Amino acid sequence: MKRILNISTVLLIGFFLMSFMVSAGNDRDYYYWDEVQTAAELDYFRDVVRSDAVPFTVTLERPVRIAMIFPALDLSDAWERGYRAVVARLKELEVPYSMVTMGSGHADHLTQKMYLEQALVAKYDYVIVGPTEIVVQKAAIEELIEDPDIQVIVWNYTTPLVDWGKTREEGQPLAYVGFCHYEGGTVLGKYILDNYDFKEVAYIFGVPGITSIQRGHTVRDMLTTAGIENLYEHYADWDREKAYEATKTILTAYPDVEHIHIISTAMCAGAAAAIEEMGMTGKVLINGWGGGTEEQELLLAGKLDFTVLRMQDDWGVSLAEIIKYDLEGRLDKIPLVFNGGMQLIDRTYDRAAIDKLLEYAFRYSGVIEIK
Repeated sequence: MKRILNISTVLLIGFFLMSFMVSAGNDRDYYYWDEVQTAAELDYFRDVVRSDAVPFTVTLERPVRIAMIFPALDLSDAWERGYRAVVARLKELEVPYSMVTMGSGHADHLTQKMYLEQALVAKYDYVIVGPTEIVVQKAAIEELIEDPDIQVIVWNYTTPLVDWGKTREEGQPLAYVGFCHYEGGTVLGKYILDNYDFKEVAYIFGVPGITSIQRGHTVRDMLTTAGIENLYEHYADWDREKAYEATKTILTAYPDVEHIHIISTAMCAGAAAAIEEMGMTGKVLINGWGGGTEEQELLLAGKLDFTVLRMQDDWGVSLAEIIKYDLEGRLDKIPLVFNGGMQLIDRTYDRAAIDKLLEYAFRYSGVIEIK
C-alpha cells in the first residue's frame, strides 16, 4: 500500500502527532456519545427536533447575539442547509436574535482561528463553530468555552474531547451537534462487505484528524480485516480538485482497482468527474458521504454507487432548539451530544424514493442549486 500526502497535509500531520495523538481502545482522546450521556437523553432531544416548533416565551432584555463560524466555502450544500435550517427554526421559535456568519475553506485553519479570536473579543452570546479540524482549533475553542459569557456549540463533531472532561462543569462546551462520523463509516463498511466481493480498494481521506479517522479509517479497518487489500491512500484536504487529481493518479497507477472509497461530497464529485473523464464510469465503485443534492444527482445518473444520506436539517434545527432550551434555563434537557439521523441509499433508489426521504431531511432548507 502506498500513501501520498501534499505539503499542507505533511505540516498538519506534524502538528497533529505532537499535539493530539488519537489511537484505538482506551487511549482515545475523545469520547463516543454514549460514554457521556444516556440514549434516553439523546432520544428526548431527537423528538424535540423532529416535532413542530414550540414558541419561545421568555422575555429577553435584548436579542441574543449569535456567531456561526464554519467552512462555508466547502462545495457541498451541507453547511448552507444547516444555516438555512437554524435561521428558519429560530424564526418559528420566535427567539429574538442577531447573527453573523464567518466562512472559510474546509482546510483553511488559520482563517478560522482568526475568526474564533474575533468571536472571543466580540463576546457573542453563542458561538457555533464547525471546526476545520477540532484538533487544530482546540486551543482557540477552549478559550471561548472558558469565557463565562459565551456559550459554545461545536458543529459537525460528536466526539467530546477527553481533555475537557465528561461534563459541562468539567470544561465541555454547551453541546456538540452533527452526524456521527463513526456510525456513518460503520454503515458504509458493513454495506460494502454485505454487497460486494472485490479484492482491492483505494482511499481518499480529508485531512488528518478525527473526521477522517471515523469516516474513513473505520471503513479501511473493516475492509482490511476482511482481507481486502489497501492499495493506496491520499489526503485531499476535503477539496474537489485535489480529489479529482488523486483519482486520476489512482486509476493510472492501479487501473484494475475495484473501489475508491471517499468521505465527503466535494471529494466524491471530483472523483466522479475523473472517473468519467477516463471512461471508467460503472467500472469502479465509488461512494459519497452525506447524500446532499449533488450526490443524489450523481447517484441517479449512474456515476455514484452508494452513500449515506443525512437527515440534513436535523443539525440546523437542533442548534436552534439548544439555544432556546438554554435561554429557558432547561440545560438539563440538552444532551451534550446530538446526533442526527442517516439512511444508506444506493442505485436501487429512484427519484421518488429519494424525494420521500427528502421531505423530512430538507424540510427547512428546501431546494439549493448546485453551481
